[in-house]
Amino acid sequence: MSSRHITSFNLKEGRRIGNSYVVEHRLGGGSEGEVYRIREKRTGILRAAKLFFPHCDPRGLMSGRRAQKLEALRDCPIVMQYYHTEEIRIGQIHTTAMIGEYSPGQPLQEWVDAHRGKRLRAFIALIILHRLVQGLEDVHDRGEYHADVHAENILLRQSGIDFELKLIDFYDWGKPTRPKQRNDILQAVRVLYDMIGGAERYKSAPQEVRDVCCGLRHDLILQRYPTIAALRYHLESFEPTTLP
Repeated sequence: MSSRHITSFNLKEGRRIGNSYVVEHRLGGGSEGEVYRIREKRTGILRAAKLFFPHCDPRGLMSGRRAQKLEALRDCPIVMQYYHTEEIRIGQIHTTAMIGEYSPGQPLQEWVDAHRGKRLRAFIALIILHRLVQGLEDVHDRGEYHADVHAENILLRQSGIDFELKLIDFYDWGKPTRPKQRNDILQAVRVLYDMIGGAERYKSAPQEVRDVCCGLRHDLILQRYPTIAALRYHLESFEPTTLP
């Protein structure tokens, strides 16, 4: 497999991926690779393909571990479903493509930015946090972790008054441990902090938000919410008094 150092595959609409798929458009990218919306040629069904940059995964170990992790979490509704992995060739470049579920949701950060002031009302932000925490609890209950929970890695789809979330880009930092799961808790709290406007708005945020964020002090957050289940229980049981 080529170890050529690239930062984008630059795949255009209509380009073939492997033997079965055609590119529709690029969904996003990062340091490891890029994600494209693809269409199955035979059926027209939409899928998502993550293509790893060859220098990041020269022997296919990263994609292999990522696939095993997603397969172990296949029963978690918040997890994008994994289907299969295949080796593909793009010009002279050989790389790995992970094929999985395509979600029509949009990145949470993009959805927040579309609101006035690029922030959400506290009550809506807490509802979204609750959906996120429920999903992470499923992941943690299976002994796993995400490791990169932030608004760009959360896809949101609004349905009436409810929200469906999907987590993308699960990292593999080795064997699951409690500290790695606790890092998911801290990152989920940071998502709430950012949704309500960050540092500029935090001081005027309702007490219900500040009770969760704890000024982003990691020691206080983990003392109050040592597990993701504890955070979920708080969100389901507190008495709202200052929410607008």
